[in-house]
Amino acid sequence: MRDDDLPLLSWTPPCKVILFPLVKRVGKVRHTAQLLSSKHGEDAILYWKQVMAANRKHLTRIGLDQDDIEAELGSFHEAVHSEMVRLAYCGGRGNGGAA
Repeated sequence: MRDDDLPLLSWTPPCKVILFPLVKRVGKVRHTAQLLSSKHGEDAILYWKQVMAANRKHLTRIGLDQDDIEAELGSFHEAVHSEMVRLAYCGGRGNGGAA
């Protein structure tokens, strides 16, 4: 083996590109947060389960493995929660324009 022929240095990790990650779909995050904020109790739980099931089905259909699906859904959950906190703080004024 030559000094400049080190396989470790030529290794590149596999790359997986998700064109439209759930967390970056700001409209979807805001819409989900607004609807979820307006629901209470069983209605809120049922709506959340429907949203997550639809997102899981979509991510499975595009070929993501279980670990990536769970990461995407977790990020989406955090984004929706943050948006709900923002809506509560702003009093639901809907001033969601650019910063």
